[in-house]
This record gives sequence, structure tokens and C-alpha cells, in this order.
Amino acid sequence: MRVETTMEISSAPFLLASQNPDGGWGYAPGDASTVEATAAVVMASQGDPTLSGARGAALRWLRGAQHRDGGWGLQAGDDQSGWQTAWSVLALHKSGGDEDAVARAIGWLLAVDTLKLDEDAMQKTDRVLGLDFSLRGWPWLPNQAAWIEPTAFALLALATAPATTELTRRVEEGVTYLVQRRCLGGGWSVGNPLMLGQALPARAHPTAWALLALARMAPGRILPEDLSALRSEMDSDSGAPALALGALALHASGKDTAGPLLRLQEIQQPDGSWDGNPFHTALAVLALASGAGL
Repeated sequence: MRVETTMEISSAPFLLASQNPDGGWGYAPGDASTVEATAAVVMASQGDPTLSGARGAALRWLRGAQHRDGGWGLQAGDDQSGWQTAWSVLALHKSGGDEDAVARAIGWLLAVDTLKLDEDAMQKTDRVLGLDFSLRGWPWLPNQAAWIEPTAFALLALATAPATTELTRRVEEGVTYLVQRRCLGGGWSVGNPLMLGQALPARAHPTAWALLALARMAPGRILPEDLSALRSEMDSDSGAPALALGALALHASGKDTAGPLLRLQEIQQPDGSWDGNPFHTALAVLALASGAGL
């Protein structure tokens, strides 16, 4: 839902002023363009005619930053593909067209390797933590261990692709990875739910991302305690990203978002931004837009 207030401040002037000459956005005005921030602004600017030219320049920057292997790095000069690839898929898909670029990126996401434990280490770790370490999520970078947020990013990106046997199998494995790493009281931490035998608490950002992915791919796997954990962590964090991502996750789960959205509007800055950060601003705009989502 969209929350109306007596005065709304447009974020478009801030986003226009903070766009880099190359067409991208960084995490602050003047910072080097990054794939994540640029993709998020592209998504948030859909439907705003005042940002159509800026969005076109940003899409050209994203297309130019794609690697031959189909992935994207953190910035245009980063030659290692990583988790940012999923952000580009979401932005290009939402903008329409670019089927070849998206298809190559989906191929990269399906092929990326995660860290593999040898059989003895896997069995020992399984016994200690009670987790199935043969399950593959997605890593931040290839050949690293899987984590909750990049796994959620990848699942959201794969939701845009036509179903194939390989994609369906990989998605089911990623969903199971998320479900198995749920914290004991619901929600998600950044990775495993246990550390040195101690239960880890849920955190707002990974919980929101996991819920967004499950709402898209396996809504029946969401538990009431996951949503309760998210609301609790949003209250504790109360920053713009936590409120925006939390509202997006609640909306995707069919839950009321009026409270978080009002709180989000209350912390908007006079220049129309959130935290003077294009990425945070884009997340907030997506959350506040009626019916919008990732």
C-alpha cells in the first residue's frame, strides 16, 4: 500500500543530481558508480518520466559493465563477477528488453560454484550444527561459502527466467538452503543459525531478503515467526534500509505495511533522499511505491 502524507518530497532531484557522468550511481554523491546502487535506482525510477533520461543512461552503463562470462562485478573496473549479477538481472528484466544480457547472466548464476567441504569435514560439520552442508546456496563471490543474502538475490533473479529442469532443481536447492538456515526463533542471520553451539539472532536485512525470495519462490515455506522476527528487527534497527526492505518483504507476504512506511517517510531528508545515499533512497522509493516490488 502507499502511505499518503500532507507533503511528499520527490526524490527525483536528488537522484538526478547524484548521478555520475558515466550514467551510474554510487553509494553517495560523487562516489564511483556501483552495480547494486545503479540497478536499484533503475528499478525505483520506473514510471517516473522525470527520470527517464537518467534511467536510459544507467541502463547503458549496466550493459557496458557486463562481463563476457555473463556476470557483473562491484564496479565497471571490477573484473570478477559476483553477487551483483542478480541486481543487474532484476533491473534489466524490470526495464524490458536485453534478453540476451539477462540470459547470459542467468547462465552465470546457475553455473557459479560455492565452497565445497570434503566429505569428512562435511559429515563432522553436519553432526555439530545439524545442517546439511551438501546444499548449495549462493556465495558473495565464486568459490566462497554460501550466505543468506546472495542466495536470496539469486533466487529473486532466477524468478525472472523461464523454467527449465536445471533452474527448477537449483531453485529448490536454494530454497531448502534458506529454510534449513532459519534461526531458532524465526527469521535469518547472515549465514548459519548457530555459531560455536550458540543460537544466533535474526537480523533485519537477511530476514527481509530471505522473505522476499521465499514469497516469490515458495510462499508456503514462510512461517509466522519469520514475520514476527522481521518486525522486531525493524523496530530495533529502524534505519532506512531495514524499514524499506522490511516493508517490501511484508508487502510481498501480504501483510500490512502502514506502520513501517510511515516511519520510513518520517526519516526522509529535506533533499528528498534517505541518508544522502542513492541506494538507500532507491530502496525507500520502491517500498513507498504502490504495488512496487523487487
